[in-house]
Amino acid sequence: MTQPMYIISACAISAQHTYDEAGFLSPVMSCDDGKLFVVDPDYTMYISPVAIRRMSRMLKRGITAGMRCLEDAGVKTPDGIIIGTSRGSVTDMEIFLKDMIKMEEQALNPTSFIQSTYNSINGWLAMLSKCTGYNQTFVHRGFSLELCILDAQLMLAESSEKKYVLAGGFDEMTAEYFTIRNKIGYYKKEIPNNLDLLSHYDTPGTIGGEGAQFFTFSNEPGDAVCAIHSLQMLNKPTPDEMVTAINHMLLQNGLTVADIDVIVSGMNGDSRTCDLVEPLIKLSSEKTTIAAFKHLSGEYDTASGFGLWLANYLFKKQHIPAEVIYKQGTSTSIRNLLFCNVTITGNVSLMVMRGVK
Repeated sequence: MTQPMYIISACAISAQHTYDEAGFLSPVMSCDDGKLFVVDPDYTMYISPVAIRRMSRMLKRGITAGMRCLEDAGVKTPDGIIIGTSRGSVTDMEIFLKDMIKMEEQALNPTSFIQSTYNSINGWLAMLSKCTGYNQTFVHRGFSLELCILDAQLMLAESSEKKYVLAGGFDEMTAEYFTIRNKIGYYKKEIPNNLDLLSHYDTPGTIGGEGAQFFTFSNEPGDAVCAIHSLQMLNKPTPDEMVTAINHMLLQNGLTVADIDVIVSGMNGDSRTCDLVEPLIKLSSEKTTIAAFKHLSGEYDTASGFGLWLANYLFKKQHIPAEVIYKQGTSTSIRNLLFCNVTITGNVSLMVMRGVK
């Protein structure tokens, strides 16, 4: 990245009570079946009763999270909308495919097909916010959200005037989708309670999750509490390559490992990726707290959005809830943060974030 990108507002609809920050982790939501489903808010605040009847869960989540994010930022019409997703609306896709088989490809209702496309949420958000500017969707598995963030930064860097970009990611889980992924070894055979996930790095697999996370980014600080200064994506790195990349990013930002107050880690309890978690523990200094989030959100391709929401939350509150602490540090304030997400396929995304105020 060439210049900081400021997070003006953030909204997440997840398996925890993140939609209303005041209720985050009060109580902590848990499960014993390996499936962390979203806690649904009141969608009628942003969607009319007439339209909501025909919408899938994913559409309602994406629209509500996106519009709430703009409202919190005080932005009526963003200059661009950029979204990342790995699968789009899985529910609508399943409905359409089942109807195709049942109806023998005759007289099919197109509604489910239309709503299953990856960019359907983009379209709705553009109509509701009256945004006629840049509108893009990235569908790149575990890097979908990161590419969305990178594209937002490029767009903001092009202008010397103040600009706003609504960016985010979403993915959902269904019973059928969970079964399919389970067959290829994504999830643990002996399923622990999600709150105990990080104690089970001795077995392969993780737990499933879903969510929708949106952010209003700007090229000027405004009311932001933090900014993304660097972003890097690593394709199946070795532990040494990951450490080298982290040190290089910190050096570019005039930082050392000793300057990092918090590491937000996307550790997921999978023994096949534990070699990418151990370097973070070794890198962290005595002052650095390591915070984890996938035991609260579950693993899904755009789960890094939940982690980014958590990072913004930590900067805002200047407090780290006990439920996310993996390793306690001595730092009493949060000024510099390293974000590190590890996907189920072994890819890694890194971000250096710094406080604004």
